[in-house]
Amino acid sequence: MLLSRRRLLAATAAATPLLFVAPSALAEPAPDLATPEGWLTWISAHRDQLGLVLDDGRGNRLLHRPHAAQPLASAIKVVHLAAYATAVTEGRLDPAEQIRVGDWESFYLPTDGLAHANALKHLNIPTDSTGLYAADPEHRVALDDLVSAMITFSDSAAPDFIRSRLGEAALHEAAAAGGWPRPDIRSMCAEYLFLLPEFAPPAQLPVPARRAWGYQLERRFSTDPDLRKHVLDELMQDGLPPYQQQTTWADRTMSATAAQLASLHRAIAGSPSEAAAVARTHLEAPLSAHLPPGVVGIGMKGGSLPGVLTCGLTVRRADGTIASGALLAHGDISPDQVGSGDPGLPLLLAMQQPEWRDRLARALEG
Repeated sequence: MLLSRRRLLAATAAATPLLFVAPSALAEPAPDLATPEGWLTWISAHRDQLGLVLDDGRGNRLLHRPHAAQPLASAIKVVHLAAYATAVTEGRLDPAEQIRVGDWESFYLPTDGLAHANALKHLNIPTDSTGLYAADPEHRVALDDLVSAMITFSDSAAPDFIRSRLGEAALHEAAAAGGWPRPDIRSMCAEYLFLLPEFAPPAQLPVPARRAWGYQLERRFSTDPDLRKHVLDELMQDGLPPYQQQTTWADRTMSATAAQLASLHRAIAGSPSEAAAVARTHLEAPLSAHLPPGVVGIGMKGGSLPGVLTCGLTVRRADGTIASGALLAHGDISPDQVGSGDPGLPLLLAMQQPEWRDRLARALEG
């Protein structure tokens, strides 16, 4: 079963320069990370580029570099979801609130492989001549639908919108409640802008300073339509830097450990709280029609960037047991592997099939 619903790098429109593009020189035969065997092959050869935590809920665990920080990509969005769910249950946010699409899109940078455009299509929102933005910025959408787009389509404007509404402290509190203290929260809009030379921060800027730099840039971008038009024109004309430069950029984006990511997913899956139930509704919705026998919910949020594939995953079973885990792969991952790879696949198989878990353990041992 193909778990991943995100297609951040999918080339679903003709010749847009807004996607991460693979130079032909990098097109070498490589393990197919859309298959179980491909993951075993990759893991065996790249153990020092992997962080993994897996608990099958039945007394079996696998740990591999669980406390090594690695880039998260869109897996970070589970933090924004947890903060949203908490705010909803505490009455600070109304999921039915009608959000102006133009306000949502003020954080949008079209470097997402049409994730935002696909979300608009799903919500039956007509797009403009570029196919990237809503034709009418005054169109309204329920806040809960915006959050759903963040998880199901991996829309990357939604998390910044949520953070701007709730504040960074609310995100930290929600993550800490799930066992993940002080997550690496930044402006995703700014991190994507950093790909462009004119917006790049000083090299080797420490993370706190980079975060502050990004928040300032995000405020400029989100409040200045002329700047957003300038960026769009530049992207349409020049595209993004070569893939190798993109992987260098991705190395410096939001990071965490597999143990931290798995802890929050586990907390959401196992808590009886109303907030956890709200979060589960979103995390489990994409796979609700494809549940194996004996499973009542599979919650997942994956992510991808150049050289990065990530996933947090839980399986809730009818017998009351809960499996949880996280996989962070970072390094020698080609553009084709990023585009088609499914980081949830090895986790789900190891949670459900003891034979696969044993094979994964052997791959981790070398």
